Amino acid sequence: MTSLGLGRSRMVWFAVALVVAAVAVPVVLSLLLAREQARVDQARRASIYASDVLRRSDDAGDQIGAAFRRLAATPDVASCGPAVHAVLQGIDVGSSYIQLIGLVRGDAIYCSSYGLHDPPIALGPVDYVSATRARVRQNVQLDFAAPQRFIVIDNGRFAAVVHKSLPVDSTVVEPGVSLAVASVSTGRVLATRGRFDRAWMHDAAALAPGAHRTFNVRGRTIAQYRSRNYDVMAIASLDAGNYNGALIRMARVLVPIGLALGLVLAYTTHHLARQQMSAAAAIRSGLVRNEFHVVYQPIVRLSDRRWVGAEVLLRWRRPDGSLVRPDLFIPVAEEAGLISAITERVIELVEPTLAQLAAREDGFFLSINFSPQDMHREGTLDLLRELLRRTGVQPKQVHVEVTERAFANTLSARDMVRRMRDLGLLVAIDDFGTGYSSLAELTTFELDALKIDKAFVDTVGSDAVTSHVAFHIVEMARGLSLGMVAEGVEQEGQAAILLSWRVPFGQGWLFSRPLPADELLARLPGVVDVDTSAMAS
Repeated sequence: MTSLGLGRSRMVWFAVALVVAAVAVPVVLSLLLAREQARVDQARRASIYASDVLRRSDDAGDQIGAAFRRLAATPDVASCGPAVHAVLQGIDVGSSYIQLIGLVRGDAIYCSSYGLHDPPIALGPVDYVSATRARVRQNVQLDFAAPQRFIVIDNGRFAAVVHKSLPVDSTVVEPGVSLAVASVSTGRVLATRGRFDRAWMHDAAALAPGAHRTFNVRGRTIAQYRSRNYDVMAIASLDAGNYNGALIRMARVLVPIGLALGLVLAYTTHHLARQQMSAAAAIRSGLVRNEFHVVYQPIVRLSDRRWVGAEVLLRWRRPDGSLVRPDLFIPVAEEAGLISAITERVIELVEPTLAQLAAREDGFFLSINFSPQDMHREGTLDLLRELLRRTGVQPKQVHVEVTERAFANTLSARDMVRRMRDLGLLVAIDDFGTGYSSLAELTTFELDALKIDKAFVDTVGSDAVTSHVAFHIVEMARGLSLGMVAEGVEQEGQAAILLSWRVPFGQGWLFSRPLPADELLARLPGVVDVDTSAMAS
């Protein structure tokens, strides 16, 4: 009873941990998602600002290029006659970015849309020549427009004057946004809005024309957009306050969703845990009320269809008459620490049948399933020794079946298999091929036989891939001198193919349904010595 109580206690704590995790995990994931979404949103908004600044810069460049081409096509442009003056005025009025268009000589404009200038408008020295051969002055102040600052671009013949703030005059709807336009080839900043950090120009020349990217610098999100046609790059920078605001907005939406999902998962987990614990309580009750019984499915020698043994199958019939499948209650019993009590009950139930088989002296055996936990429990050997002593059967009449999971703890399992075989018992691996072991690995356990899982037997004779797997399992088992039993044989064609593969034994509904003990014993033939040595050959 102590072990049962400990199993229940572990299960309660496990259920509590699952409920806590069910609430916490969705909330944590929603926070992580909110942070990622805030980062994506921050990068998206920085990109919107930078792309708008680049659009303005490119539009200004397109207007300047079109103006210069129009002036180059104007006859006698250098004379600045009435016709030329009209062209200059037309360009000035029709341009949204050009503040002044004129003709240059040296470092001065001598003729513009305002007429001839005497003296000429001094522009000062050129700051740099761009990669597209444009001569750029970054910070020009005109006497008649003081204290405004302008960018002047000329090609040696014509000059265009652009207001310094126009490229960065985007609509900004949040604080902490900085905008800039810079020359890619020289790294010079042409126009800024807000503070500017040279680190925001990081590796600008490596960005391909027409490309863009976002990155972080000291907590700020930076977007760089490089012009496809001009030697300029637009830059937008958003500070951490924008990110934090976006994070709060995202969290307000996602965290409640995560919390709601967590509560749903917690309720579901709690409900399932209660069901699981209820199932464990039902198993305890079933053991006390003797609701468990065993049936026996014959194991047949395929060559002559003689019954040589039987597998012991546990059944659970509830008080209402309903049957609970082993694949449902065995995992619950394992989780609840009840599997040892289940095994002990099976041993009790098979003892009378084994005693009668011992009296026949024909070697008919019973194959009993043991759980992975049984293979790591010292009491298992004591159960088997007592079973042999009380029934008087030959050790070879008791076969032990274990699944591949039992061999996860290699040292403990290998020792148990050796000690079982020292008692004279035969040990077989059950449902081989559905776990993770390889035949070569299992040979280190000195097993006697393997049982080919029904999933593979079902495909024997078909074109399914698993049919080929079954054949290779048989070939490898034979090469390793392991006996074989094919489970779930239901068709004559399967039996014929398995026999042709030299699989010696089979079991399944083709030969017999599972039988109660009295019917099994009544249907056995007269006492004849049955050779089951192939089981361990």
